[in-house]
Amino acid sequence: MGFNKRYINKEVLIERFRLEGYQGIIDYIGKADALIGVDEQIQKILEISYCDDCTTKKNIQIGKIIDGE
Repeated sequence: MGFNKRYINKEVLIERFRLEGYQGIIDYIGKADALIGVDEQIQKILEISYCDDCTTKKNIQIGKIIDGE
């Protein structure tokens, strides 16, 4: 059994969010043992993704980060 790490690409993450919303991000990062995000926006998105708030709130928060608000 290997160690599954995923480097988070900003462009791919933004495209997944725009097409599939929050669930697209979860599907993309879902099964990794380690997530590596080198951008500050990526770090914020990952922090939001792992908090316990409802999905609607996560969609709004991530949308604001992506749109630069």
